[in-house]
Amino acid sequence: MNKSKLVSNTQIYLDCRKLLDTILDITPNFPRAYKFSIGNKMHEIGINLISHISAAYLNRERATRIQHLVNFQSEFEVLKTLLRIAGERKWILGKSRHADIIELLDAIGKQSTAWKNSLLKLDSKRDSE
Repeated sequence: MNKSKLVSNTQIYLDCRKLLDTILDITPNFPRAYKFSIGNKMHEIGINLISHISAAYLNRERATRIQHLVNFQSEFEVLKTLLRIAGERKWILGKSRHADIIELLDAIGKQSTAWKNSLLKLDSKRDSE
């Protein structure tokens, strides 16, 4: 039986889901002045990341897939910056939690770059034929 692979089983999706869970866990501890502005923005971006991964995975058009990955990477950079600020300001509680988040961010960044580059490589192969 040919069972199609689900986006929810891909490593990048699972890692983004883990990142969103982590963001949902850490933001309640943010100072009140930033909990809703920065915290809500982080929630929104975390959800958007999953949306972009799903769209890139499910779409058949290579150019559209690449565009979703570009959008993913753009929002991902903003989220990384917000998480870096939260870490520097000691809003992320727990000794190893910030380090774990940074490791997760590195893994997601490498996966999205590799995926986008593989699609771009396929594009350039097709163009040269």
